[in-house]
Amino acid sequence: MNSTNRKIGISLLRWRHLCCFVVMASVISCSGESTDKALGPSITDALLKEGLETLQQSRPDIPGFAVAVVTFDGAAASAATGKADPDGRPMTAHTPARIASITKTFVAAAALRLWEQGLIDLDAPISTLISSAHNALLTGDGYDTNAITLRQLLMHASGMDDHFASDAFRDMALADPQRVWTRTDQLEVLVETSDPLGPPGERFSYSDSGYLLIGEVIERTTGKTLSASIWELLKLDDVGLKHSWWDEERPSTASGPDRAHQWLSGLDSYPIHGSVDAFGGGGIVASVEDVARFFAALFNGKIFDDPATLQLMVEAPGHPPGSPYRIGLFAGEIDGNPSYGHGGFWGTDALVVPALGVSIASVSLDQSGMPDIQELDSNIVRLNQ
Repeated sequence: MNSTNRKIGISLLRWRHLCCFVVMASVISCSGESTDKALGPSITDALLKEGLETLQQSRPDIPGFAVAVVTFDGAAASAATGKADPDGRPMTAHTPARIASITKTFVAAAALRLWEQGLIDLDAPISTLISSAHNALLTGDGYDTNAITLRQLLMHASGMDDHFASDAFRDMALADPQRVWTRTDQLEVLVETSDPLGPPGERFSYSDSGYLLIGEVIERTTGKTLSASIWELLKLDDVGLKHSWWDEERPSTASGPDRAHQWLSGLDSYPIHGSVDAFGGGGIVASVEDVARFFAALFNGKIFDDPATLQLMVEAPGHPPGSPYRIGLFAGEIDGNPSYGHGGFWGTDALVVPALGVSIASVSLDQSGMPDIQELDSNIVRLNQ
């Protein structure tokens, strides 16, 4: 479900075509032949298109790719290749896709907005924040909900396992793709298939189940649906997200293309009902342009009222030693520059490098292309230095 680091090792073939992307960028930059939108020294629509076409040629098994780059000062470039559906609709940078766990960054930011407003306490025990029914489910499985805090859920440090990663859950989801899931259904899978992993706060363990509970806390605090809460708290309409909605909740008046088909090693996941991943661990459908725009806004002071809140998000005081996760973000480094981002199960990636003022989002329309787009995003960062 997650991407715990920027890809460490890649095959010779993939390394060669990605290095070609870097070399090609230098050639275009020096030649002066590209005249469209530019970011940094060399990033343009044409460059991104050429790089994606090189990637597409090396991965003909993947239906399509898209990437978008947005700088903190508002400049943008994007490109796409391939087809968004089996009928041959062209993939574009504004074609929405299920971004899966990238949603966690939105959810975590919404929780921090409520904290900014004094409406929730990050260190409150979750027993006081979730429903009595869900509390009973968890305590019945051995979880000490009086010791687990909201902050620990946000950092994946609650000692909670991950229902989404269980074979049982995936088997059920694939056996009945149109099943309409509830948050309770998924928490029941958690307690039926696993036990607590250890005391809260002791270790990092990625958990969609924990983010289901964060989604519930947000809903109970605002009295609104999770989607409505996130859109309002994060000011997403003001940020300029034009091709985004909550899965299965697309307004009938929405313009623009339908979401893309996303594949799991040859299996078309499009028919799987959105409720399979729509309670906080995932749920947002968005174009790569919108995702890149959101991450740029998040790190450029457009989401939080107080800059100290973003600092809290990226530093996450009290996170377990060695954890790659902060609050709604994986932390990393590219060529000495701190980076933050998130991956998504269906083949999506988001990356931001604050020191360079650049945000990147990409999608591979087959999950198997995740390593390729992660390395692509890292190389785009290098071009922007």
